[in-house]
Amino acid sequence: MKQWGRKLQSALSQCGAQFVIPSHLAYNRRAMTPPSNPHQPTASRPSDEGRAAYRVVFQPSGRQGEAAAGSNLLDAARSLGVEIEAICNGRQTCGKCQVTVEEGFFAKHGLTSDAEHLSAADGREARYWDQHPRPAGRRLACACQVRGDLLISVPAESQARKQVVRKAVTERAIVVDPAIRLYYVEIEPPTLENQLGDWDRLAAELARRFGLQGLRLDPILLHTLQPILREGNWKATVTVWQDCEVVRVQPGYAEEAYGLAVDIGTTTVAMHLCDLRTGAVLATASRMNPQVAYGEDLMSRVSYCDTREDGLATLRGAVINALNELAAEAAAEAGVTPEAISDIVLVGNTVMHHILLNIPPRQLGQSPFGPAVSDAVDIQARELGLRLAPGAQAHVLPVEAGHVGADNVGVILAEEPHRAPADEIWLIVDVGTNGELLLGNRERLFSASSPTGPAFEGAQIRHGMRAAAGAIERVRIDPETLEVRFKVIGREEWSNEWEMGKLVDWETGKSVDWEADRLPTQRTNLPTYHPTNPPTYQSTSPGQKARPRDAPILAAGICGSGIIEAIAELFVAGVLTPDGRFAAEARSPRLSWQGSKAEFVLAWPHEASTGRPIVVTSDDVRNIQLGKAALYSGARLLMARMGVDRVDRVLLAGAFGSYIDATHAMILGMIPDCDLTKVTTVGNSAGDGARIALLNKQQREEARRLARWTNYIGVAMEPRFQDAFVEALPMPHSVDAFPHLTEILQAAAGRRRARGVSDTVSARERRARLAKAS
Repeated sequence: MKQWGRKLQSALSQCGAQFVIPSHLAYNRRAMTPPSNPHQPTASRPSDEGRAAYRVVFQPSGRQGEAAAGSNLLDAARSLGVEIEAICNGRQTCGKCQVTVEEGFFAKHGLTSDAEHLSAADGREARYWDQHPRPAGRRLACACQVRGDLLISVPAESQARKQVVRKAVTERAIVVDPAIRLYYVEIEPPTLENQLGDWDRLAAELARRFGLQGLRLDPILLHTLQPILREGNWKATVTVWQDCEVVRVQPGYAEEAYGLAVDIGTTTVAMHLCDLRTGAVLATASRMNPQVAYGEDLMSRVSYCDTREDGLATLRGAVINALNELAAEAAAEAGVTPEAISDIVLVGNTVMHHILLNIPPRQLGQSPFGPAVSDAVDIQARELGLRLAPGAQAHVLPVEAGHVGADNVGVILAEEPHRAPADEIWLIVDVGTNGELLLGNRERLFSASSPTGPAFEGAQIRHGMRAAAGAIERVRIDPETLEVRFKVIGREEWSNEWEMGKLVDWETGKSVDWEADRLPTQRTNLPTYHPTNPPTYQSTSPGQKARPRDAPILAAGICGSGIIEAIAELFVAGVLTPDGRFAAEARSPRLSWQGSKAEFVLAWPHEASTGRPIVVTSDDVRNIQLGKAALYSGARLLMARMGVDRVDRVLLAGAFGSYIDATHAMILGMIPDCDLTKVTTVGNSAGDGARIALLNKQQREEARRLARWTNYIGVAMEPRFQDAFVEALPMPHSVDAFPHLTEILQAAAGRRRARGVSDTVSARERRARLAKAS
């Protein structure tokens, strides 16, 4: 319980809660105090010298673990399931395994990373860089030895299996009325008798033909205006923003009008390139938010900005670079140039909003969490550092409060809970590192933020990872035999349908029988039929062997949807008790104990790309319980504020929410009880809201109205939040009924009783049972 108390304090501190922990949950606050200078190692941090192993964190995958001192960095990555390109098999010749060391103290991971924690670039690596351009800070992973704690960024081009950022556009009916309009005009050339300036004659013609009075010209266009008019023989297409400012002038007749809708999430960034004349989505580009390297949750990024002199500039530069690269990628896919994009609408949570606008987010990390600006912001795109049309405009939707941002306003625009019937209650849950909630209907609408933490994104999970090829995303457990089948991203069939076939030893060229040559395991409680012979694989280091590149994708870890299903399935099977403890009475080769903690094997070593079992641990269950309790208690407190005890419809939003199975989410207790047919996924609603505002200027005004009409509730400050949080820790809940899950919950309770598992067992009794079971 003390551990729960510490995690409860941490979770609540993300949204600024201040409360007194009961004495039985008390912990040492001094141990939580950061050193006075977080940029340098201090006495509070162990020296790197003389250690046998070091912590290594790889981003953007989020995989982390120990690497032996002096071990090869590429081998360390592979051992943790991080697949990095290495075509030359580690001989420092192909240059595909480039990585970057992020430097500084990273409080989230409790480590100080430094470029000097890798061996120096010499030998073949030095010769490689002498012959090739070297991006700042890049190293070849195959040439480096680990000599200290590290946070490593693996650029997209070096990732053997790219992250899957699931933020696709949703088909929606949108009235196209953008802020950008095209006007074609023909003007008289200047004469000796008429010396009026080119712009003045152009503005007069626009006023005469289209009634555009008092137009402004972006000054940056003045130096190209005259050659453009002459190139077009005094005919031009003028791009006007909001009928008040000219942002682009093209020679002759043109029909180019493009805009970008952008959702800057804590973990992912998604961008949609749209034709502003037709509303069509021409291209979608997305990637992990590069800020993840500096902190996986919002408060760690606030802290990074606050404790480093260059913190804000670093985080802002990272996301601006990502936006420019995504814009170029989307434009290339659509066959246009970034210079043809004249409008962009952006949404993001309040911390992302402030960092984008170069506003220090310090106040968002401390009570009363006031944002610098709540209203919508219009700014020239070039002022943000975006490389689009020289006069392009950027519109940032308004924020609701310090912890509910423009992305939530985008969700309101897209899903329209303010239009729900008065006799229905809608709950919209945007599941992510920072969960956001909307509850209400056309009469009232409440919003809140819940500090779910990064566990749902795969962080803080033993074998957690973000969505990428090989991530376990679906899990089913037979409630009687406890046998597991799963699906990984990149393969359509379930694991029990895999055909293991033949492999090829790259060193000998001989065929190898997968079934006969599987990886060994150090576990002692595996079934007798499990193979124990060593494998023949192809690795990235000379002289070693590992799986061929063209072999089928195996399990590399567990992503968010997978861990949710795994824990819910374990609960339904009677392996987990409602309080989240593994039952010692559940006997299976997959279940083993280390002291009072347990782990359950989802994938055996021969099913995993790392050659080691992929497991769900007691700590994994606790971290998911903390995240789901924060989400559920936030929803329950909003319901209490609205005076309702049920919801009629639940919408799961966000890239991650779209892949959550509704039944498993409810079994876990992430969402309140509801008719399961009324629980739906709605995709990336925040990004869709940005697209709506991009394509319809009236919706920008509607967003401003809705941001102020919605009632923000700081649930962490509610008097009952601590009690509601603790009540929500068990599965699905310690107090609330779930009538729509009656059959499932009764069956789970029956299986526990059949195994002799009591739902109310004292710690002493449980230890005695564990000792007897072992």
